[in-house]
Amino acid sequence: MSRASFRLGALLVVALSCGALLGGCPIPQPLPGVGSIDGGLPITPPRVQTNSAQPRLAMTDYAPASACPPGSLFQVSATVIDENVEEPVEVRWFVDYEPDNQVRRTPLQLETLSPPSDTTQYRRYPKAFPFSPWDFDAIGGGPNHVVEMTISNGFLPVGAAVPPGDLPNRTAAPGYEVQVFRWTFQPSSTGGCGP
Repeated sequence: MSRASFRLGALLVVALSCGALLGGCPIPQPLPGVGSIDGGLPITPPRVQTNSAQPRLAMTDYAPASACPPGSLFQVSATVIDENVEEPVEVRWFVDYEPDNQVRRTPLQLETLSPPSDTTQYRRYPKAFPFSPWDFDAIGGGPNHVVEMTISNGFLPVGAAVPPGDLPNRTAAPGYEVQVFRWTFQPSSTGGCGP
């Protein structure tokens, strides 16, 4: 075997090896419909910082109304994280959401969080939702009440028609997402009256 043939064979082996390595290392691609795209990179949609949620537990016991002072309520809250500091974020609150019930699918509190003036700040602080579970006991439904914080940087407008199977007032525009964070409140003789 000549020296030139050996060199050509060695180069061919190296080229094939590099091709195999590159073939096993896919280049990350943005996913269609996940957040917005900036410079070819996906932007994570806004989300709840879970360790900021108040009350802390997913299930909160509340005392009978007769055991609590008038005006008692729970302050339900959480911090929102959004790495895109150029967009507003909308927060919608629901209690015992039912898509087929006009009253229960109507947001009880709406807030638009403006982009921060400090572009290094990616946390946003929505107003707390003042929740009085006893008010919802009078309306009926199950023994428990579910408070939902929904956030998005691209909701469809409140009251807009939604595609079949989607949730009224909680559906995002095409190319955006909605995150939902839930707290459940259950009646208990040993429960609290809220902070």
